[in-house]
Amino acid sequence: MEVLRVFNNNVILAKDASRGGGEVIVTGRGVGFQVKAGAAVDPAKVARVFVPSDGRDSDHVAELLADIPLENITLMTDVIAAADLPPSLAGSATLLIALADHIGFAMRRAHEGLAIEYPLRSEVSSLYSEEFAQAQRILDLVNTDLGRAGRPTLPEGEAVALALHLVNAGFATGDLSFTYRMTGVLQQLIKVIEEFYNVSVSSDTVSVGRFITHLRYLFVRIHQHNQLTDEHSAVGAAIRDADPQAYRCAGTLASLIELRLDQALTSDEIAYLALHISRIAHSARAPGSRTTTSDELGDADNPSRKETPMITRTATIASAVGLHARPAALFTAAVEETGFDITISLDGEEADASSILEVMTLGAGQGDVVTLASEDEAAAGALADLAAMLERDLDAE
Repeated sequence: MEVLRVFNNNVILAKDASRGGGEVIVTGRGVGFQVKAGAAVDPAKVARVFVPSDGRDSDHVAELLADIPLENITLMTDVIAAADLPPSLAGSATLLIALADHIGFAMRRAHEGLAIEYPLRSEVSSLYSEEFAQAQRILDLVNTDLGRAGRPTLPEGEAVALALHLVNAGFATGDLSFTYRMTGVLQQLIKVIEEFYNVSVSSDTVSVGRFITHLRYLFVRIHQHNQLTDEHSAVGAAIRDADPQAYRCAGTLASLIELRLDQALTSDEIAYLALHISRIAHSARAPGSRTTTSDELGDADNPSRKETPMITRTATIASAVGLHARPAALFTAAVEETGFDITISLDGEEADASSILEVMTLGAGQGDVVTLASEDEAAAGALADLAAMLERDLDAE
């Protein structure tokens, strides 16, 4: 690596030949000591190499790193490595900066005996359960290190702020204030659904979890002025006809989102809200219910049904919008062309793979693993082709 710019003794910007000559940020004790642009980087002094992503300015990110004490950078580098975060977060320089900066101020407050209240604990722990669990692991690791050094440990409430930093980094908005606002709006929207249907909604259910994930992506699309606009008027009409109450509720949520975020939703976005609301209302009205499989329906009249071999194939959804809009339309059309009776299932819920409404209601998102199945042995080739189709980015085709 070749030095491009020295920010301080411990942070430099370099050109990495192993990465095609791209710019990288290098940290390490003394890595920038008495070196100039054009010099070779001493590999023995390199502690961590960051590759700027999401179009971030390398110089700006490196400057932010340089403003944080090296011991805090080192601590959080080790903690992030041990916290078992997703690769996209574990290698993020911006997340390291946010966490190291936050922990630095938190340690100062603990040393001075100052306390800070985080009123969003309930919302964060329920709306962002995965990030909250990750934040608790991070906090435990930090406190273990502080306790070993005989320093004051940090209160449990710090996990709330750490979780919000993780949420912000995961969606790469670069705007923590937007993440705080998104949290409040999420909670408000769920309360509207509860009042609209007079039900209690639990964030632990699959349908609510998918709804929260959908809303998070929706808010990022709003923030980036990039809402879904793939006009599927037939799909929207089908949703309105199938569950007009859910569509009315979606309209109420859309009005609230416009009020809070100053942006009207497209008809497609409202339709997808209605799909998720319909699923939430159905599960909330029938607590403890589950989808009955086709095998179970046939058991009473046909005892041999369970012995019928099922041909199955699994696929990981590749499209960024999940199995909605254009991907759903292309997929269901392809299923119809096969001439076979094919089902698609996710998390134990099964749908007719030729019905665009049922497929979209299933709520499969990017990265979800779905199972395609048919009782017809001749469908094996068709299932393989359909599985391969789902593993392409259909939204880009």
